[in-house]
Amino acid sequence: MKSDNMNQSPNDTYNRRIDYLRISITDKCNLKCVYCMPEKKPRTFKKGDILTYEEIIRFVRIAHSHGLRKVRITGGEPLLRKNITGLISSIKEIGIGDLSLTTNGIKLPDMAEKLRDAGLDRINISLDTLDADRYRTITRGGDIKRVLEAIKEAERTGLMPVKINVVPIQGVNDDEILSFASLTFDKNYHVRFIEFMPASCNGLWEKSKCIKSSDIIDRISGLGPLKSFEFRGRGPSRNYQLKGAVGVIGIISPVSDHFCSYCNRLRLTADGKIRPCLFSSKEIDIKTPMRDGAADEDLENLYHHAIRIKPQRHRINEDTASYEHLKTMSKIGG
Repeated sequence: MKSDNMNQSPNDTYNRRIDYLRISITDKCNLKCVYCMPEKKPRTFKKGDILTYEEIIRFVRIAHSHGLRKVRITGGEPLLRKNITGLISSIKEIGIGDLSLTTNGIKLPDMAEKLRDAGLDRINISLDTLDADRYRTITRGGDIKRVLEAIKEAERTGLMPVKINVVPIQGVNDDEILSFASLTFDKNYHVRFIEFMPASCNGLWEKSKCIKSSDIIDRISGLGPLKSFEFRGRGPSRNYQLKGAVGVIGIISPVSDHFCSYCNRLRLTADGKIRPCLFSSKEIDIKTPMRDGAADEDLENLYHHAIRIKPQRHRINEDTASYEHLKTMSKIGG
């Protein structure tokens, strides 16, 4: 007998249609970015702690039967996990129409073609500076040449549009905002400026270091007229295009101008917890029930419960306690 939830809409309590799942498949990373990783090497999940590919695929299949249409694979660094192409092809075969992945790009030059052939649609590459020395500082040892090569390889293999994620931080890399925006003049890149969020394990977070979306737009306007650019559907990014540019600039403002009213996502952590909101301490464990023999009906009920308890909005601007529980982003999923 099927659960009554089979006939329920994937809308939450606030009538937001929840059809997007971000899946972290590892908390390991080959970089140690200052705003993500502690300086001392963190303790990572043991192999048995993280969801197997079979468990991930099962959960995606169940969620897809309840309206899930979009999946993003994250980490840590997801390309560190073995046989990721097998996971991608299996998720695609379920019927997920929009399958993407976020990476730091270090391993991407050698894997882009295989990822595309497996069914990956798009790629997001994290890059917070265009300066090689500064990149080594921010990532604590990374080689920017690999990332620039990754961007070119993503273009060549058709993982388009290539999205470049930039976190501008006052006094760290905010002097490069115009340089990143200028990339869109000649290339069909989607450069996305993401506000610095209070998910930092190194004491780096200060509200004064967060550059508001309005300030980013003011700076970019110095390059020329900006016009709004709309995509189908609603996402967190407010998009613009410079006059004469072929690419797009996106502004994601979780702090200064949140997009909670139309947030359509859940997160699945590498260790098997559904997180309805990044800034909520509430998590729903699906790994334990799975390993205890839960039926699909039981997992359906947990999925719908996660949707029901999704909060209306975060409170990080009013209450510092609302984000004090946050672990490193590598543990949550980027």
